[in-house]
Amino acid sequence: MQPSKPKQLSLLMLFLTLCVALAACGYSNPYSREDDSGPEAVAGETISIYVDMWSNNSSELGLQSEMKQALVRWLKKSRHFSMATTPDQADYVLGGVIESSHFPGLSYGAWDRAVELRAEMKYSYHLKKNNTGEIILEKRNAPWQESFRAGADAAATEMNKRQSLKLIVDTIAENIYMQLFYTFSKKETTQEKVSEGK
Repeated sequence: MQPSKPKQLSLLMLFLTLCVALAACGYSNPYSREDDSGPEAVAGETISIYVDMWSNNSSELGLQSEMKQALVRWLKKSRHFSMATTPDQADYVLGGVIESSHFPGLSYGAWDRAVELRAEMKYSYHLKKNNTGEIILEKRNAPWQESFRAGADAAATEMNKRQSLKLIVDTIAENIYMQLFYTFSKKETTQEKVSEGK
């Protein structure tokens, strides 16, 4: 049964009202490079960030490089951020620590052989304002985990583990990107309200 025309019209009006409400609230899409309505880019500016090489306290070699590359990839998705090549050129410095990594077994088969394992990682990060040293955003000992299957041999299991770690790193980088985007969007909105109240 097709919905009646009055009902279709009501749904259309509801959709249009929602779109207008989101626009009025200053909503901006963090996944779109075409969106120039967010953070300090509202005024035609971009925020320059230097992504520092994280410390790596885990036993996984090269994980800090993968984290830096993932963060740079995500931050480049928005026109609100530009990547500084040195800390001195940046408005903000993003640093962090890979605190630990563990790989406990989740399920076991014959002869107590693990058939599914879990990659667990803890990390900390902070965003520092370069000219004042003020910490704008900080999180400590945050956990993330992904499960992976044991392979037919040690090499296959290691490959699955690395893929799981890569997924963890990319997810963490995405989450940090979202935190930065909304932190600066909120800051910009607050500044606009203060200006309007003067």
